[in-house]
Amino acid sequence: MKRILLAIGTRPEAIKLCPLLPALCEKGMEPIVCATGQHVELLEEALKDYGVEPQITFRAMEPGQPRPDLLAKLTKGIGEAIRASKPDCLVVQGDTATAFAGALAAFYENVPVAHVEAGLRTHQIKTPFPEEMQRRAVALLADLHFAPTAVARRNLLSEGIDETRVHLVGNTVIDALRFSQSHPITPEWDIPPRLFPILFTAHRRENFGGAIKGMFRALRRIVETHENLFAFCPVHANPKVREAAKVLEGCDRIRVIDPPGPVRFHALLSKCRLVMTDSGGIQEEVTALGIPTVVMRYSTERMEGVRAGCLMLSGTHEDGIVCAVNALLRPNSELYEQMSHPSDVFGDGKAAGRIASVLAKA
Repeated sequence: MKRILLAIGTRPEAIKLCPLLPALCEKGMEPIVCATGQHVELLEEALKDYGVEPQITFRAMEPGQPRPDLLAKLTKGIGEAIRASKPDCLVVQGDTATAFAGALAAFYENVPVAHVEAGLRTHQIKTPFPEEMQRRAVALLADLHFAPTAVARRNLLSEGIDETRVHLVGNTVIDALRFSQSHPITPEWDIPPRLFPILFTAHRRENFGGAIKGMFRALRRIVETHENLFAFCPVHANPKVREAAKVLEGCDRIRVIDPPGPVRFHALLSKCRLVMTDSGGIQEEVTALGIPTVVMRYSTERMEGVRAGCLMLSGTHEDGIVCAVNALLRPNSELYEQMSHPSDVFGDGKAAGRIASVLAKA
């Protein structure tokens, strides 16, 4: 039986790799989950949502830890997991430190690497930081590349990767979204009647400092300007994000909450009618749901959502964000109507099965 080791360190990795577990089993393979603890509480909650109990665990993250130290711990821990489990392949996802360290450890151990969500690029090495560098590095180390979109596939081919190693499969986040929709729950956060619900998230590392503070100020300005708005604001545990979020205190139409697990988050997201975010993965989910979204960045590796008409780039400046959101909130806004249409540009919810089929034959 082919053994597949999956390195999972963060909440987004859990969301995008857990759909692969049943698909691997259906193809007669043995999935082995290594939870690296790059994020701890958020990862545990996400794995619990999918009923996943890791076979291998270690804790790489410490408060205030320099990134080189984190990378060293991850590389060492995943290397030990590879030697202990003796997998036929290591699967990593996306652009996290866990993905980078895992690919590097597997390369040193001479174990094939499969990269899920391969080929995303902004073509700006420090945007997002350090993810753009990390996903490019994983591409150099990977043996199999699972591209979520045709654009991602073209990016990989343009970098000289053999087309026989690149597989266009869709994005597994849509698989995860379909799972949530098939397990409906009622969010515990009630939306006051007759108010227009919006969702706000901000946590990008490259925005720490003035930019992220401006994002939170923009949210408050927007809510106070529009009396019919009610905002949900899941706040990342990072102290710098929590500090920036203090500007929201005292506004009774902004509800600050801890980041919910994936199924609860999808339930909340589906009830919101506009999103403001600097995140990456949520851009795929809102596009599939048809929720008009202001992306608080100057560039995105998910331009497919912009071209599909679901996403709008506002930049990171406070006034630019306010202007973009106000354009959507005008009475009878044609722009809002144009952006309110779901698109399957990021996949059809069957990516996990396609990935498992390729791994079974590899």
